[in-house]
Amino acid sequence: MKLKFLGWIAPLAGDREMDITLEKPVQLKDILPFSLEGRDNIIVIVNNKPGSGETIVENKDRVALMPVISGG
Repeated sequence: MKLKFLGWIAPLAGDREMDITLEKPVQLKDILPFSLEGRDNIIVIVNNKPGSGETIVENKDRVALMPVISGG
């Protein structure tokens, strides 16, 4: 599976992209290099749809984590 980390999340993850091979489907939060707990400022996208740390992912999935952007 492909993980992409955008903006300030890339240094938190240690890289901008990661390729991971899973032996079985798992919750996204179990494979991330950092915890999503208390981080309401991160948007999770799984296969171009909204997701979360609890979303079940497998090898065919593409995941992006990006910061919430606000302004006006």
